[in-house]
Amino acid sequence: MDACFEIGPCPYEEDPAQLGRTPGFARLNALEIKCYAAALVAVHGVPPLGARFFRRDHSHDFGRYQTLALRVRAGCEGGVAYARRIEPGLARWYHAGFTAPVTYDGGPRPTIHHATVEAAIASAIMIMRPPYPDGPERIGHLRAYDPAMGSF
Repeated sequence: MDACFEIGPCPYEEDPAQLGRTPGFARLNALEIKCYAAALVAVHGVPPLGARFFRRDHSHDFGRYQTLALRVRAGCEGGVAYARRIEPGLARWYHAGFTAPVTYDGGPRPTIHHATVEAAIASAIMIMRPPYPDGPERIGHLRAYDPAMGSF
């Protein structure tokens, strides 16, 4: 039986889109999850064969929302080891060399900084150029990553 590891909607010290409050919630929730997967890849590398990111559905009184999770095929020891490395998540976007794809300043509309995961990755690659610590390795991880590898 496959194992699923819940990771969350975005880095745990960041503000995510809020169900029932954020205009365009479903689109922004999906964008943040895709960007979070890419940020984890920047730090930890691409998931091994037998492991993949996906959006996990949840129900709430205000509707449905999604979080990032990792599915690991039964017997995939490399996938389990990868899941253990990423399961703690990231505290902040910048810990992976990313800027927040969306910010929420309390106004009527969120500010979208990166409309796509590809734009967020391109920005992170620009940020991580030398002398950024671990920049070349993280850039290599991102260049090897295809966001379509997950169930997004």
